[in-house]
Amino acid sequence: MSASAARKLAHTVVTKVRERKGYSHEILDHQLTEARLDARDAAFATRLAYGTVQTQGVLDEALDRFLAHPNRVEPKVRDALQVAAYELLFARTPARAAVSEGVELARSVRAQAAGLANAVLRKLAEEAPSFPWGDPSTDPAALARLYGHPEWLAALFIAELGFDCASELVAANNEPAPLYLARNPFTTAGDTALIAELTAEGAEPQTCVVPGCIHALNPACAVASRAVAEGRAVVADAAAQLVPRLLRPRPGDLLVDVAAGRGTKTLLIQAAALGEGGLASVVSVDIHGFKTTIRAERLTDLAVDGVTSLTGDATDPLAIEGMPPAGTVDAVLVDAPCSGLGTLRRHPEQRWRMRPDDIDALAALGSRLLEASALLVRPGGFVVYSTCTVTRRENQDVIAGFLEGTGAFSIDDVRNDVPAAWQHFVTPEGAFQSLPAPDGPDGHFAARLIRG
Repeated sequence: MSASAARKLAHTVVTKVRERKGYSHEILDHQLTEARLDARDAAFATRLAYGTVQTQGVLDEALDRFLAHPNRVEPKVRDALQVAAYELLFARTPARAAVSEGVELARSVRAQAAGLANAVLRKLAEEAPSFPWGDPSTDPAALARLYGHPEWLAALFIAELGFDCASELVAANNEPAPLYLARNPFTTAGDTALIAELTAEGAEPQTCVVPGCIHALNPACAVASRAVAEGRAVVADAAAQLVPRLLRPRPGDLLVDVAAGRGTKTLLIQAAALGEGGLASVVSVDIHGFKTTIRAERLTDLAVDGVTSLTGDATDPLAIEGMPPAGTVDAVLVDAPCSGLGTLRRHPEQRWRMRPDDIDALAALGSRLLEASALLVRPGGFVVYSTCTVTRRENQDVIAGFLEGTGAFSIDDVRNDVPAAWQHFVTPEGAFQSLPAPDGPDGHFAARLIRG
């Protein structure tokens, strides 16, 4: 007997994610393309691979209970044990099948590992019915185990959001992420034509509360559609599509997009200006030269005009060649590098790579970017600070620290720019903070600051 093809593929993905520190969705897509499993096995392999990566810290904790020498286990053997442990604790595969398949998976790595796998997995199977070994409605550690999160992260969510909201958040982080598309107005005339095209390709599109945003109920068909391939629509979370609109772009405005990456928000800034009647002049900057090259080529392919792509360190924007002078810009978007804790359902490996100190470091970087970028803004202009995380340290605390250090800016309430259905995402201070929920947007923060 040998382990099933789906389990072997999941094991390969888990191993490659660990070895390469790569992204699970990219590695999984490549492996599925090569393996050509039937639809049922591909779905099972996907569930095992994502689930194991998503919950690996909890799986290791569970396995280490029964390993005499945890640090001596060969990494690829541990990967096999993790896949089997996921089946026992989270997938609820019948114990006999999970243990048997896990033993064969370990044997496929090293024949001598079969005995170890049999002993450990049998003991874990005996304990599995009582998982998560505590009451997740009252015990933070049990809540973290139940939804495959590090204890420190669950504790952080509880401290900042309260137990009930944190429970909903960690549960949502394990649900499939919805797929949203943004209509590219430079290549398609309106929502009606794009929705008709996506409908014909089986994407099952629905309009969203953000103008130009489409929720695709069949993500696989949407991603594979000609509309996406040919640039009539781009993939972007619904809340991420709202953020550029908070700049209130108008024709003729001079705008700057900081930490622009591949340029999706640059596109959306210019799209919002076009919706008001014409193009703005957008300066799009990133510290990485390769991203600037990709961004410029991508925006050309997407037929986006009026954009200048620059490379440079935006903590010193006035030193970047081609940057507008201080005090001349109508609005700046600071899309700050962050922990990404609002997008964990899209990046299952991220929760185990992040450390508490990383949040402090990223918050400090966000503060530097905000302070420096604010120098560009004219009186009466805006700076919008945004992240895709949910921590106060990276969001509200950055804004509070900035406002304490300057008398030139104040918070400009975004309530009137947020759709009615999302008013519950507006904070008492007038910023925007969404939280992940099934069939809802990711966790995004945005505060608009106006220069007096």
